[in-house]
Amino acid sequence: MATIKQIAQEVGISSSTVSIVLGGKAAERKISTATQEKIFAAAARLGYQPNMAARSLRGGSGANELVVAMFWAQDFRASMMFRFWDGLRAEIEKTARPVRLVIYPYVNDHLKESEALTSGANCHAAIICNASYADLQFLEDTQLPIPVVLYNRVCNGYCSVNVDDLKMGALAARAFADQGCRTAAVLTSSPVFEGMENRMHGFRLEGEHHGLTILANRYCENSIRGGYEAVSHRLRHEWKQQLPDAVFCGSSAIAHGALRAFCEAGYIGEKLPRLIAVGNGPEEMDAFSIPSLSVVYLPMEDMARECIQLVLGQLDGRIATAESRLLPIEYVPRESCGPLTEYAAQ
Repeated sequence: MATIKQIAQEVGISSSTVSIVLGGKAAERKISTATQEKIFAAAARLGYQPNMAARSLRGGSGANELVVAMFWAQDFRASMMFRFWDGLRAEIEKTARPVRLVIYPYVNDHLKESEALTSGANCHAAIICNASYADLQFLEDTQLPIPVVLYNRVCNGYCSVNVDDLKMGALAARAFADQGCRTAAVLTSSPVFEGMENRMHGFRLEGEHHGLTILANRYCENSIRGGYEAVSHRLRHEWKQQLPDAVFCGSSAIAHGALRAFCEAGYIGEKLPRLIAVGNGPEEMDAFSIPSLSVVYLPMEDMARECIQLVLGQLDGRIATAESRLLPIEYVPRESCGPLTEYAAQ
């Protein structure tokens, strides 16, 4: 198990800075977003788990605080974790009772091996993010000793916060159709939960309804490199003679890699296919890329706020049964694809 000192060595900054960030105090100490992302990435990569017993021994205000664990799958990008963490922290700052957030990295399909979750000894409640099919099956089959809220997943008996994944895909397809596109390709990673499949299903249904030909889907790694390599390969093979009019990417990261590959191949300006991504990365990266990236925006910070509200509601007895909250989504047009028509946007 990694220590704060090891994380500091990995990132190349002081142990005190790492401790401040992992303790949820980065904003008040004015630590940059870039530094926080590096620390969270290293913590997940090295398998950092906080020493809750040591914190309790220190006494002080920590003796009365609620400890909420955030379980984050290690194979998901650090930038996504940072957005979610930022939403949690913002909501916690509004609460009267002290709440400490801690990160527990886990490997998809192995959530059942997390002793902190199954024993309930190290935290009062948990928010589980990015659970796989196997992880959800484990949760459904298990009676956990602490309240649990699921982020962007649904499982019988658990509170959850979600978005309409079918609509996410449908909005992208409608935007392409409104821009006059006739053919579209999909770049996404292999689905690890039902929502990913629903996004692609919604995209295909809406696209076909508007006469959009959807090309065969081929999976890629969920990263900037994955998007870059996927487009580079297709430009040498199936897209060599004819580009699709549009490309729908399963994540912001994949889209940024795709843009790089198109640019290197000389497809810029009007030569570039229309491109939309599921907006799950840092918003400023999407807004300031060249061209700026149009997205169906995943309101991660708002979802995090709802998650912590559900956690606190269960702990203080206001929420006694499983409650699911569905948050609205929106299409954000930028330079890579134009707006929806007025009719479609309503």
